[in-house]
Amino acid sequence: MAEGAVAPIVGAVKQVVRKVLLLLCTIAVAMCAAFFISEGIRHTGWFKERNLQLLLTGGPREKLQAASTLAEVGAETQLLQALKAEDPITHEMARRAVEHLWFFAAGREAYDAIQAAFRAEEREDFRQALRMLDVLVARHPGFAEAWNRRAAVFWQMGDHEKSLADCERTLRLNPNHYGALQGKGVCLIKKGDVEEACRVLRAALRIAPHDPLTRKALSQCEELLRAQPEDDRTSEVI
Repeated sequence: MAEGAVAPIVGAVKQVVRKVLLLLCTIAVAMCAAFFISEGIRHTGWFKERNLQLLLTGGPREKLQAASTLAEVGAETQLLQALKAEDPITHEMARRAVEHLWFFAAGREAYDAIQAAFRAEEREDFRQALRMLDVLVARHPGFAEAWNRRAAVFWQMGDHEKSLADCERTLRLNPNHYGALQGKGVCLIKKGDVEEACRVLRAALRIAPHDPLTRKALSQCEELLRAQPEDDRTSEVI
């Protein structure tokens, strides 16, 4: 084929290639835009409220998906609201989701460390668990769950003063941590401050009203309070 005949074909091919590349770039930009729009929508109040309604009123699969989504987007407010639902499936899924959110608050590495400490607790190797958690709170001082886990270890070691201090540190970082409120309550019972323990346990139940351990602890605490002479009570019971 003569060179003069080839040139128009080459030019046409280049033009087609340019159009294809332009189309691909356009598609890529559109996909990126769609992704960012989607991510933006996922973090809006509307999206979180929509998933809250699915968690409250949907079927089991919808509830599971909604709870997972709310955990992914950090919708703690909505999950705490769902904790108060009367439906046992709803409040159990909300509990799992909010605790997932808390456990992963400092990232995967911190989560793995806290799980390793928990396994040491299960072996009753409390000193090893304590060493792991000491390192964890030093690296991640803002990680509320690490302080809460260390409070549990101190409790099992019989050091209720240190357990109480770590519960209070947890609550400064996360005032909604019903587990830390429960821990603080039982520490106060051990200290003999039964009235304050009742106040704290009631506060825990206002956040997670269906938690069985807190309900049991409060029931025992109120029995102790009723048995306590009036003169020993320093202030009015709520």
